[in-house]
Amino acid sequence: MAVRDRAFQRVFASTFVYNLLFEDAEVDERHLGVDEDSTVLGISGAGCGLAGMVSRRPRSIDAVDINPHHLALAALKVEAARRVQTYDTFYDLLGRGWSPEPERVVRDVVQGLPRAHQRYWRTHHVRFRRSLYHTGLTAKMLAAVRQRAGLSADWVREVSPLPEADRVRAVEDKLQPLRASLPARCVLQSPLQLLALGINFAQRDTLVDTERQQMVDYFVTHLSRLARTHVPTNWFAWFGAAGQFNHAEPDGVPPYLRRTRWETSVGAPTRLGLHNRNLFDVLGEAGPRTWSHYTLCDAVDWMPPEVQRRLFEEIRRTARDGAVVLFRSVGEVDLVAQAGMSRWFERLPGTEGAAAEDRSCQYRQVAFFRVTA
Repeated sequence: MAVRDRAFQRVFASTFVYNLLFEDAEVDERHLGVDEDSTVLGISGAGCGLAGMVSRRPRSIDAVDINPHHLALAALKVEAARRVQTYDTFYDLLGRGWSPEPERVVRDVVQGLPRAHQRYWRTHHVRFRRSLYHTGLTAKMLAAVRQRAGLSADWVREVSPLPEADRVRAVEDKLQPLRASLPARCVLQSPLQLLALGINFAQRDTLVDTERQQMVDYFVTHLSRLARTHVPTNWFAWFGAAGQFNHAEPDGVPPYLRRTRWETSVGAPTRLGLHNRNLFDVLGEAGPRTWSHYTLCDAVDWMPPEVQRRLFEEIRRTARDGAVVLFRSVGEVDLVAQAGMSRWFERLPGTEGAAAEDRSCQYRQVAFFRVTA
């Protein structure tokens, strides 16, 4: 890993960046096959995907993340999904990101968590006084973009019914000032904005080299892609352009927030393990046949080839028979084949179009593999 990427990782590990997982958990659930016998090892990110698994009542979820803020948020989402007894309270807290009594509600949610996480939320429950979704580096960056471009929830409602070509044109017209502004171009090209987007330098170089764009152009192109989706139910499009979810649309939120999912999550007996550590430390302490599912976000992208191979070897060593592995990549290279591990990892049939289905529109690969003998 280059020095600049190691430095980026250290800063990322100590900064509250995300309040939302920018990965389409609905696509993941379509292919992962988590059930009551499953044992999951997952990089937490902001926790939306892991919280969604609770309704499947897996035997265990081991959440790992080097970022303590993201791990704590994931723990809160998982615990809220199975412990909050009224849907309105649950949805206010994590759908609207707000509570009239944040200190009491959050305290009740986290009372079963390890003491370190309880201490964390005794301080950080204040994020729910206004809205969780106004906090974090990504949210603040997007708020600055919305203010400059004049984006809002009302604007999203106005353009949503338009034909696709008109929606895309409306986005490009709104964001044209960003393209024309030298200060905006410089800011979006800066390491701070890469941090806010969760894109390290290596990923940035892949995106820019492939699409022949500067980051401001990539940013506009990305929002144009979101405009091509079904906007009323695309929570990524709403979050980017409005800073909130579409509360009028039951399917316009991450799956774990939907009433039917909450109803099956409450009381789930899933064991939750929380690991604010390096992924390899957790893998290294595990024995054979420990996990049936591995969800790795885009962490594989952050690793040099020799470390990627080591990761796949550790997964193979710790996997239960037929385990499923999920990871995302901004590039098009088959990382399993590049690591020389194709003999033990076969692409899951029917998942070839998963990247096109992912409404976050961020990744060229949403890869599902089954571990073979």
